[in-house]
Amino acid sequence: MNVVFRALVSTVLCHAVCAAAFAQGFTPEEAVKRMTVADGFSVKLFASEPDVRQPVSMTFDERGRLWVIQYLQYPHPAGLKALKVDRYLRTVYDKLPEPPPNGPRGVDRITILEDTNGDGRADKFKDFVNDLNLTTGLALGHGGVFVLQSPYLLFYPDRDGDDIPDGDPEVCLTGFGMEDSHAFANSLTWGPDGWLYGAQGSTVTANIRGITFQQGIWRYHPLTKEFELFAEGGGNTWGADFDQHGNMLAGTNYGNHAMLHQVQGGYYVKSFGKHGPLQNPHAYGFFNHVPHSNFKGGHVTIGGVVYQADSFPERFQNQYIAANVLSNAIYWHTIERDRSTLKNDFGGDLLLANDTWFRPIDCAVAPDGSVFIADWYDERANHVDPRDDWDKTNGRIYQLVADGTQPVKPFDLAKLTSLELVELLHHKNDWYGREARRILAARRDPAVIAPLKKIVLESEDDDLALRAFWMLYVSGGFNDTLAEKLLEHRSEDIRTWVIRLLGDTKQVSPVLHSRLLSLASTDASPTVRSQLACTAKRLPGEQALPIVREMLKQDADLDDPHIPLLLWWAVEDKAAVDRDLVLDLLAEPEAWKQPLVRKMIVERLAQRYAAAGEEADFESCARLLAMAPGAEETAMLIRGMEKGLQGSRRDTVPKALQQPLAKLWEQETPDPTLIRFAIRLGSKKARDEAMRQVVDNTTGVKTRLLLLQVLGQVGREEDAAQLLALLNDQTPAAVRGGVLQALQRFQSPEISRTVLQRYPAMSAALKSQARGLLCSRVAWAGELLKAVDAGKIPAKEVPNDQLQKIAFHKDESLNELIEKHWGRVVGGESPGDKAAKVHGIAVSVKLKAGDPLKGKELVVKTCLVCHTLHGEGKAIGPKLTDFDRKNTRFMLMNIVDPSAMIRKEYFMYTVITIDGRSVSGLIADSTPTTITIVDAKDQRTVIARDEIDEMVQQEVSLMPEKLLDGFTAQQVRDIVAYLQSDPPQPAKQDTSGE
Repeated sequence: MNVVFRALVSTVLCHAVCAAAFAQGFTPEEAVKRMTVADGFSVKLFASEPDVRQPVSMTFDERGRLWVIQYLQYPHPAGLKALKVDRYLRTVYDKLPEPPPNGPRGVDRITILEDTNGDGRADKFKDFVNDLNLTTGLALGHGGVFVLQSPYLLFYPDRDGDDIPDGDPEVCLTGFGMEDSHAFANSLTWGPDGWLYGAQGSTVTANIRGITFQQGIWRYHPLTKEFELFAEGGGNTWGADFDQHGNMLAGTNYGNHAMLHQVQGGYYVKSFGKHGPLQNPHAYGFFNHVPHSNFKGGHVTIGGVVYQADSFPERFQNQYIAANVLSNAIYWHTIERDRSTLKNDFGGDLLLANDTWFRPIDCAVAPDGSVFIADWYDERANHVDPRDDWDKTNGRIYQLVADGTQPVKPFDLAKLTSLELVELLHHKNDWYGREARRILAARRDPAVIAPLKKIVLESEDDDLALRAFWMLYVSGGFNDTLAEKLLEHRSEDIRTWVIRLLGDTKQVSPVLHSRLLSLASTDASPTVRSQLACTAKRLPGEQALPIVREMLKQDADLDDPHIPLLLWWAVEDKAAVDRDLVLDLLAEPEAWKQPLVRKMIVERLAQRYAAAGEEADFESCARLLAMAPGAEETAMLIRGMEKGLQGSRRDTVPKALQQPLAKLWEQETPDPTLIRFAIRLGSKKARDEAMRQVVDNTTGVKTRLLLLQVLGQVGREEDAAQLLALLNDQTPAAVRGGVLQALQRFQSPEISRTVLQRYPAMSAALKSQARGLLCSRVAWAGELLKAVDAGKIPAKEVPNDQLQKIAFHKDESLNELIEKHWGRVVGGESPGDKAAKVHGIAVSVKLKAGDPLKGKELVVKTCLVCHTLHGEGKAIGPKLTDFDRKNTRFMLMNIVDPSAMIRKEYFMYTVITIDGRSVSGLIADSTPTTITIVDAKDQRTVIARDEIDEMVQQEVSLMPEKLLDGFTAQQVRDIVAYLQSDPPQPAKQDTSGE
């Protein structure tokens, strides 16, 4: 029995005494009493079980009543049979459900909550519609209710406003992904432009009117019935809002970030290894989250709102208030301008629940300026275990109120005249202006156009003018004449929005195009230029590319967080359909000197054409090489083309590039990038030159490693002998490591013999690489195990993860040798032993605190070789910073039994190639032509997809078992203490001047 188990098993007897200490879950009234709120605030219980359970989304109507989705069907849809579930919890069902009322009936419902006596507590509850089946979004407007029930966007008409649907719902859209209910389309939100915006999460794939996407922000127009993917990527988004400028801010499940700034046509960060590339394989870049300073809390920040009301203190005005599920808290974050985009900082705590069951999931600003909070209220916050064991008996809605907030008298905005609704633009709580805009968007009353136009053109309040402009637009008062005038407006926000709305028409008049072209070279606002780039992507090439040409001349945008990539995306969108116009951007030598062109266009354009790989694309590559004004520009093109060719192999050089390549090869000593490029094109001369330089000890180490990398992907079998000759003491260790990596491609039996012969003299790092190589083929693995069996290699030198790789070959003779020397390499302890160990450690941690400083030293050596915590370590496995680390038992279970509830994206994969090679690890990257596998030693192997014979999911973790064995009980407590510690906060600068 190991030392930890001996030390802790004796504590099991105190289970009955200590179990209550681990449990939480309070009555609604008790939960309120436990809450800590910021100074000057109080929290009130507005509604709770049994009237409201599992609230997931909410909105206020024109009478100030609260509409809530009760998400009781989660996580499995009613009436469907799961046929299979993949490693990301994506489920294939037996059929596509029909929409209501004909489809399967679930138990979700949309309920209207009303406080009829003004005491601050809901006392009237009415279901608008029930029997819904996984409903994740609602929006009121246009005489009814829009409802998201994947795969559908539905519209329930209620034109008489009696809170009873007039009939069966209309199907507005079909095709939202429904493979994983943790990532359904969600968060319906009206945009300032009258479009209905929504999000879709990470592990479902939508196909709507031929538009396919996973993560993203999409939009639907209720009048024109148009659908668009507004922006792609962003993670498992839940929650979206618009700030006072009309910027869209979306929630996120990525650590150390609070939001994304989603711009039109943008591509955003996603888990590329988990979900594959963006739908556009030629994006060649993406936007990350809004940079955040002093982040606090868990990695899930959702349901956020930009506070634009008047009851909270001034410091909260236009700042972001959002739920942090894993921290059981509501935080606020400051928002600042950062050139064309934003940055933010941690503002402070608004509400700390002091209750681990508090799971805030949505926020909404109320008519009185308070903030309502939907609390899922559950012990569980993770979705690792797909079993439907959520506690569906509870749920709460709280009201966060600032001192001095006055209740509002009963009202009904729908009864106001259109001109009275216009007056609500002046209300200090923007909720009223938004609600008025929503109502006017449905009325389309021409009576409001003249007064709104007057405000837009004459008001000295730019924020008021912008709100009036949005209201004018949704009322039908926008045309080319007004647009031409407003492109000269002093407000950068109005100019920005005019440009955006013009882009929605997909083509502009010659007069307006001339004005846009002028703004591209003269407008001083980064936000205007950013939208110009977005709009250019939407316009036809003959209008878009002149705008891009002017913007590429603006050196001021070189380091802008958004504009350079937006310009590339505008160019890429036209690269095939307007090929000649795109190439004309580089027709003049002067264009190649422009910093933005050099930074963003030249290499990417070369990569774009090489990756497409058709005859016309190689001809475009040849044209680019012919236009390049100098050696430096030629090198940029070659770098791009070499990237574009990764994962492809050719036997002969494409006709269009034969002459340009021959000219390039006239160099006395070809550059390694040129050699790599030529090898991928199919040049035998380049392969010979690569091998010559690799075996030459006078060649620099960096060059040799670059060439070894490409030979390991496209080398010939006869190259193996020369590579093996490099495994000697005269060859630098780094080069020998590169050789061992490259040799995976080859099959010669001489490889295992030579490697084992050289093995005793290798360093520990090289030995690890050598073993990894030998594990990759059955015959070689057999030679390795025979060497262990003969006593030539100590059994303790072969770690568990490499033994697992050998076991994945499923070869009986190999398994016998593994059992002989190591026993069971996976699941060696029984489930009961593991459960007892988890309980013992949990009780030990509860009874005696660990030292996080001492624990850090152990965590760095033990955990951070694969994980990151507080910015340290390697990002091979899940980020520990983002993990539900405060949940002690859940965390310990994942350490003691890492394969029991592993997140399926972290299951190991074994890739078996056509030539019999086996490579195991996590999928670190995925492109249309290659996959990259990373192992526990951070060794990465790139494999062309057309070389793969089979990909086998191994439902075990890359993380080894028995990780805590050998540590004392106190050391384990120290490890747990550091793993559960909060990130260090930067010291506050002294601004006193003393």
